[in-house]
Amino acid sequence: MQLLKMTVFGFLSAMLLAGCAAMGGLAGGFQKPIVDTTVRIYEQSDSALPAENIQTVELPRLGLKLTISPFPTLTERDVQSAEVYNTSGGKAIFLRFDPHGEIVLDELTTRTRGQYLVVMVNNHPVSAWLVDQRIINGQFLVEGEFTDEEAQKIVDDLSKLAKSNKQ
Repeated sequence: MQLLKMTVFGFLSAMLLAGCAAMGGLAGGFQKPIVDTTVRIYEQSDSALPAENIQTVELPRLGLKLTISPFPTLTERDVQSAEVYNTSGGKAIFLRFDPHGEIVLDELTTRTRGQYLVVMVNNHPVSAWLVDQRIINGQFLVEGEFTDEEAQKIVDDLSKLAKSNKQ
């Protein structure tokens, strides 16, 4: 029995050390994120769900208060490229998703027709889109109230992250 306990303890210790080393915990700490910008897409959720399964966001520019999932469906890590895009309403950000993101966006826009997708940049809601069509090409336009500088920084950060993801 003692031998079994020592074997299990040894195995668990080795797994813990391997996990910490793989995450950088023993090799000088965790790595700093490559960029400071986050772009996350959340889907609308039922407000009748328990509070731990939802979060409420307000988009004053659109006059919307929406209940969304606390977990993003797509993130900046799914972006393959980004461009600043001029619209009649000002600057927008044109996103192209990688193959994984393209599949997720297709599934998401098929499943959530008639509901909102909320785009949050650096944990601030900037845009909401009422899903009225399926997106099969992996391209998504984020329209928000971006200044020229804000839009360019987001695009630069996303491009830098996309480039690092290819390596």
